[in-house]
Amino acid sequence: MRYLIICLCFFVIVGCKEKVAPYTIERFDQQLMGVKSESELQKLLSQNEDITEVLLGSTSEDTALVNGLFHMVQHADARKFYEETLKTFGDLSALEESFGIAFSEIKKLYPEFKSPRVVAAFTGLQNDLVVTDSLVVISLEAFIGPKASYKLDEPQYILRRYAPEYIVPTVVRMLSNQFNAIDFSRETFTTDMIFFGKSLEFSRAVLPHVEDSLIIGYTNREMQMAYENQEVIWAHVLDRELLNQENPAIRAKYFGERPYVGEIGPDCPGRVGQWLGLRVVELYRKENPKVTLQELMANADAEAILRGSKYRGQKD
Repeated sequence: MRYLIICLCFFVIVGCKEKVAPYTIERFDQQLMGVKSESELQKLLSQNEDITEVLLGSTSEDTALVNGLFHMVQHADARKFYEETLKTFGDLSALEESFGIAFSEIKKLYPEFKSPRVVAAFTGLQNDLVVTDSLVVISLEAFIGPKASYKLDEPQYILRRYAPEYIVPTVVRMLSNQFNAIDFSRETFTTDMIFFGKSLEFSRAVLPHVEDSLIIGYTNREMQMAYENQEVIWAHVLDRELLNQENPAIRAKYFGERPYVGEIGPDCPGRVGQWLGLRVVELYRKENPKVTLQELMANADAEAILRGSKYRGQKD
């Protein structure tokens, strides 16, 4: 169930004076870490079957799950790690504020949007983040950041995105899927590129005070290298005739998690196809200023968006 973060620092919405509706994150973590017996734990899980299923992949009737989870709850190291988690996130008020602002922005674009439940959890790194249209469950301990005593078993270029400031951008980006129309009857490099580009552009619109580097999950250097070398990157895409490429393994080299795209060069950041998608969509909106974000998201014709962008690897 793990979602490898690609991609709002919830401390950066300082200048926004617009009032938004209060938003409350459910504290399942506190309830879980407060149980005193296996029977009490099973009752808690049975009262939260939706959380149990999406977060732990089972039900309250799973005795092995209950036994293992209760052992974790009672373990001294786990409790110490939970205290570390609480110290990092406090009362979650900053995170609640950021979710409230983000959901309000989505409602402006889509009045029918219903904010999902957001639930804070603690799983001892058994999971990290689960997002559906109606439910978001965050294993807080996975996002403590680089100073965490325990970390997920992931390479450093992925781990650095497991920090508090990446939580809201990642959730927003995943929620954008419900608005992101793409014709996947023929999956190609182009459809992948435009799908990711629209997702990132949506996140930009909803999180206007957040740097692009946080939204796409690049370091500042990776952002600079992609921008400065986009002519070379685009020439590679054309030379290799990638735009109509349907092979999933080849496409994954440009859109999947990698420290860098060796086929282009050691300075080309991984997931560069996603960055290209954002660049194409960005230019498409400049070339077509009358097209609203909602119309862009509803446009399932990836090739038409690429043509309409007039992108040729150029800088601004």
